[in-house]
Amino acid sequence: MQNFNLDPTNETEVKEFLNNKKKDLVDSYYKEYNGDRQIRSLQIGKRANYKQGNKTVEAEKLKINFQKKIVNTAVSFLFGEQPAITPKDSSDKGSVEILNILEENRIGSKLMDFSEAVMSSTIGAFIFNIDEDGNIKTRVYGSKNGTYTPFFDVYGDLKLFFWEFTVDDDTTYTWIFDDSNIYKYEDSKYVDIEEHGFDVIPVVFLEQDEPEWWEVKEMIDRVEMIISKLAGSNNYFAFPILKMLGAMEKDADGNEKTLIDIAEDGKALMMGYAIKEGQIIKGEADFLQRDTGVDSIKLEIEYLKEFIFNISQTPDLSFNNVKGIGAISGRALLLMLQDAINKSKRKQGHYKTVIERIISVIKSGLRNTNSKLNTEDAKFNIKFNLSLPKDLSEEVRTLVEATGGRPILSQEAGVKHSPYTEDVEKEMENLTNEEAQRNGRTFRINEDD
Repeated sequence: MQNFNLDPTNETEVKEFLNNKKKDLVDSYYKEYNGDRQIRSLQIGKRANYKQGNKTVEAEKLKINFQKKIVNTAVSFLFGEQPAITPKDSSDKGSVEILNILEENRIGSKLMDFSEAVMSSTIGAFIFNIDEDGNIKTRVYGSKNGTYTPFFDVYGDLKLFFWEFTVDDDTTYTWIFDDSNIYKYEDSKYVDIEEHGFDVIPVVFLEQDEPEWWEVKEMIDRVEMIISKLAGSNNYFAFPILKMLGAMEKDADGNEKTLIDIAEDGKALMMGYAIKEGQIIKGEADFLQRDTGVDSIKLEIEYLKEFIFNISQTPDLSFNNVKGIGAISGRALLLMLQDAINKSKRKQGHYKTVIERIISVIKSGLRNTNSKLNTEDAKFNIKFNLSLPKDLSEEVRTLVEATGGRPILSQEAGVKHSPYTEDVEKEMENLTNEEAQRNGRTFRINEDD
């Protein structure tokens, strides 16, 4: 039964709680995301080396990291364009200070690292601290930095947050955060308590049940296995095999050498010699070649790739997939990417809550470091900007049609938005002078006029 009351200074209770938590799954997610292929029985990491004659051949184990492709695409759609965090009252000093702290800590870019940690190994965390100068700082932590375990009360409210990590001396450290202190352990021994300077737990974390690629893991295993076996087959059959009839040589111990002599770029197959009606058949040599038909393998790989991308809602925009489609409209492009867009929108609610919690922790820190600054009324609008290509010409045509063919942009606005404009006022002055010359006027507009 879940214990909803835990004393962070009680070594026995802390040890019992942590021992009952399953951390192996998260660790395996992290390892697989970073290339470990010895987790499931049908993964390429389980392939054993094999014998060919007297020689040991190392089995091919080719990793095709669909896991990173799936996660990085989802992260890019969600945070490739940083979310817009704007105060509802731009004149509020508390709001301005919070925005400054967000920018100083580069929260926009750190959200990409945070979401990658969550989507790849199911948990990520922002951990805040106040430095010696009273500045509020934060870092992103994922599975490579340790393991994380939240502790909730009977109502589901976060009461404690556990962070376990190791350093170079192989000591296991456990830090337990509550709304006032950090309780520090070394190898399960309680050693210290330290105030963290906030009046809330200075941690913002997010969990999801499974990594982003979990539904297609077996398909990824199958593709990697097929490609690895195909590579091994190519090593054995794709290069010419020289067939030779004749006596087989013996090694230094008097044993006949292997029938197959394998080199990196070819093979020789010793067939021995034959005696027929008392006559030795003359040696001969020619090349053996296999059938090159691998259509069934190619077809299976194509189907598996399609299922992997479709089920994980990941657009496959590889060169081979897009090279023949030609110019397409912006709307058609959106339809092509709609699956990934829907996936991103479904996640926005969770990550909006993350941003709101980050702001709440910063408010808490400011209450202690800058008590004269009122941040309680600071409110923010959070808008996600999907990272999507834009067809500007199509947008402009649509707007022109909607206004009956009339201009939708003043000349000054056009000059301002031009990437070639360095000085808007100077450029407008030059345009006015040029227009005057075209109209046959002789005067010029100068700054001294």
